[in-house]
Amino acid sequence: MTPALKLIVGLFSGLLGLGYLYRPDLIERMNGVLRDYVLNDAYIALERKKWGMFFLLVSFLFLYMGWAALQR
Repeated sequence: MTPALKLIVGLFSGLLGLGYLYRPDLIERMNGVLRDYVLNDAYIALERKKWGMFFLLVSFLFLYMGWAALQR
């Protein structure tokens, strides 16, 4: 995975994590589109904070890996 792709994945995960934590209405709209394929309504309603923290941690991981690869 290239450093630029890692940074892009990290930024996307960070935005998704912040969306879960601060704007669940946007995530619910996005969930309406993806409901049949990927997500389940129970995850949005019951585990919003867990999903938000998960995406933020993934974001920090990819941002760190991308930044470290760019510094070499």
